[in-house]
Amino acid sequence: MKATRLHRISNAEIVHYYSKEDIITSKHNVINAKIDGAVHKIVLSISPLQRILGLFRIARRALRLDKCNVFKAANNLVIIKQSKVYCYNLASRELKHTLTLKNCRNVLHQSMGIASNGMLFFGEYGNNGERKAVNVYRSKDDGASWEVIYQFPAGEIKHIHGCYYDVYENKVWTLTGDFKKENIIMKSDLDFSTNEKIGDGSQKYRAVNVFFTENKVHWIMDSPLEKSYHYVLDRATKAIERKSLFPGPVWYLKKLTDDHYLAASSVEIGEGVLEKKASLFVSKDLENWECVAKFDKDMLPMRYFKWGVIAFADGEQDSNAVPLHFEALKRVDGKSYMYAINEG
Repeated sequence: MKATRLHRISNAEIVHYYSKEDIITSKHNVINAKIDGAVHKIVLSISPLQRILGLFRIARRALRLDKCNVFKAANNLVIIKQSKVYCYNLASRELKHTLTLKNCRNVLHQSMGIASNGMLFFGEYGNNGERKAVNVYRSKDDGASWEVIYQFPAGEIKHIHGCYYDVYENKVWTLTGDFKKENIIMKSDLDFSTNEKIGDGSQKYRAVNVFFTENKVHWIMDSPLEKSYHYVLDRATKAIERKSLFPGPVWYLKKLTDDHYLAASSVEIGEGVLEKKASLFVSKDLENWECVAKFDKDMLPMRYFKWGVIAFADGEQDSNAVPLHFEALKRVDGKSYMYAINEG
């Protein structure tokens, strides 16, 4: 298999959502969306200085001014930027500030879980050097309001990588990181009254996302400190099996509607990073992974100008049209493209 670039998605640093004819993208403080045939342009308020600095990609990258999250709920968009959470009503086109985060400016892409009853879940993702308490938030009204449904106590974790809904057990799986004893995979009911923590907090359990199947739960390590492997948890026996080795930390995963599974390795600093390329992998059975594209890290220092990352978008997609966006990689930094995954 190979990944074939189809076309560039214009004026988009990030593709947040794509499904059939619907698409949500952003560049700096401007969000563009096409939902059910209606076109929306949302301009978030920023300071005059940010407006000037934001004219330049290198400044947006260094100051993280490009970072933004947009999650599509049933009738609203949930937007996160610069520690503020907004709710944008798709019918009225009204934008409301609903929450200010304690420990982060943004969260990771694809990291908000949506339960079958419409409840939304996400957790704070920030540097948190002081190891303050970290919140998990829940919304019962499509993102119009939020409550703290669970709190990791001070000193337990650095941050939350994501909250993911498991349709097979009607549970939420919360993944945390990053260092010794901080890597928790926690399975919870929808009100977080029962919480099962899996693993010993080691790098083996450091992951950003998961794949759910009826009998198993899959994750791939996102550790720059150790080699990153694919692990599989058997739901019935609780046994954990180690599978394929990846050349670097894997942040983002994506299941496609035609039974393709995608994983993207990043370029960071550490002994677990085996190459200076970000790679796109495809599997059709969650056993065998094939690299279908590689992207070289650019020359700018990573600590100041970001790791080399490939990211996916929310929404139902098949292998004929997969949006990818990129950070800190040669020739594609700050850009988004549509790809096809071709057989043979």
